[in-house]
Amino acid sequence: MKNNFLKTTLLIAVHFLFVNQVQAQFGKLVNKVAEKTLGTPEGDAKKAITPDKKDLKALEEDAKDPFLENQNFKKEGPSGIYYASVPMGIKNIIDGKPMAVKKVYLEFDDELFKVNLYTRYHFQKKNGNPVVDAQYTTWLSSGISGKAKAMLLRQMRSKGIVHYRECYMPDVAFVQYNSSNPADGVKKGEVKGLLQLEPGLFYASDEPYAASGGSPYGHNLFEGQQYLFFYKAGMEDKIKNYPPSKIAQIFKDMEKKKEEAYAAGVELPKKIIPAQAPSQQEMMNTVKKRVADYSWKETPIYCYPISEWAPQYSSILDRNKGEYYETLTSRIMAIIVIFKKADGSCGFMNMQIEQKNGYKFPGDKAENYTSPPTDYANSGMDPIDCAKANMYKPK
Repeated sequence: MKNNFLKTTLLIAVHFLFVNQVQAQFGKLVNKVAEKTLGTPEGDAKKAITPDKKDLKALEEDAKDPFLENQNFKKEGPSGIYYASVPMGIKNIIDGKPMAVKKVYLEFDDELFKVNLYTRYHFQKKNGNPVVDAQYTTWLSSGISGKAKAMLLRQMRSKGIVHYRECYMPDVAFVQYNSSNPADGVKKGEVKGLLQLEPGLFYASDEPYAASGGSPYGHNLFEGQQYLFFYKAGMEDKIKNYPPSKIAQIFKDMEKKKEEAYAAGVELPKKIIPAQAPSQQEMMNTVKKRVADYSWKETPIYCYPISEWAPQYSSILDRNKGEYYETLTSRIMAIIVIFKKADGSCGFMNMQIEQKNGYKFPGDKAENYTSPPTDYANSGMDPIDCAKANMYKPK
């Protein structure tokens, strides 16, 4: 059996990405590929990480397609057409199959401190439904919002930093080795962070910072691994100037620059009063659960909302009709959590809480929020002067 990129991406993503019907359809194939590629001889892993002629042709076709060049995107900052340095795929949410990606448009929005990743597939539909879930190709960066984000962006860029983190892109994948020993097999690499190495060249990490494996500063980056870079035309040769050791050092140095940027004076993001505000107890219960689940040493003090509820829609399969319908599945709110650290200093974190919607059928968009909010995602923790930390504390 051919161990190509698309099949491998299918393998390593299947348990997290595909709906039950797709799992049933491809289950036997996936098991056979697993026997060949995971935790088996070194040669098999190398084959799994190397695209075959069919995949190379698909990637070449994507690179040549002029569709993205003809779209009306924002042109701010480093926005533009970029190419992926390694074979990459994006999930087709209609049939679950990965589609080859070589070319993307990175659209930067300095005012909102975010960046969107677009492929040509983002603009395709089947039976009126999009084939790509665009909410999973957006960075919301830095852990704070509004004017505070804009201020931090200016401060970071004054120090030479263009770094987007806190990204979650489960539908975008590439293949990596599990370890420096190819015999340990392969894994799904994800895009979770984006760091500009120089104009026209970004390193895409599979953690918000540098690399996976629990180390936020790239200590576990190793030679021979397949790392993902996004580069503009003519910049591909620059990638060789950034071996893993240099990237790791960039992340270490960057932390020092960030501390200098923070020292310029960080204020808490402005509190808002949502139309349907969760109670302090509901928010704190959600936060305390996340603290316990991840064994954080910091103690949450209080929290407050900084956004309205944002409805979340998903394509849900109607098994009777065999069609997918946009359905209101949940809503998400951004909150700020104030922490007391073990050393007595203070910090704050942007956290997203989610409340599930009790929809009754595929395509149902009626609100039926009856369950309590749960923790959804969080940023890194930013320092804050303890004298400012209690600004919005309930009395």
